Amino acid sequence: MNMLEYFKNWDDVVEFPKKTQIFGEMDPADYMYVILSGEVEVTLRGEPLGAELEGGIVGEMAMINNSTRSAAAKTLTKVRAARIDRDRFRDIITDNPDFALHLMQVMANRLRVADQVIAG
Repeated sequence: MNMLEYFKNWDDVVEFPKKTQIFGEMDPADYMYVILSGEVEVTLRGEPLGAELEGGIVGEMAMINNSTRSAAAKTLTKVRAARIDRDRFRDIITDNPDFALHLMQVMANRLRVADQVIAG
């Protein structure tokens, strides 16, 4: 799925300056983000889980289980991102199975890395 194409005309776009924390571990989760430009680092307990570039997503896990954030996200560069609330998230998942599959792939990869971080 081409995330940039899908979200190119999204009506809720936010900008974050370089070195800005988008969210921290255990923060409430009202949104997930699709990175339209820039780079975001995702960390767990201060350890990197990976960086997301254009077309990447952050904050997805808390959207699924209505929980607090399990990781932190900080911008490495200036970032533009499509902001997605829970209602719109559900609509996208329902209307676009490719988005749901992409989301599962991202989560599976992140969980593998998080397992390695936790195992030490």
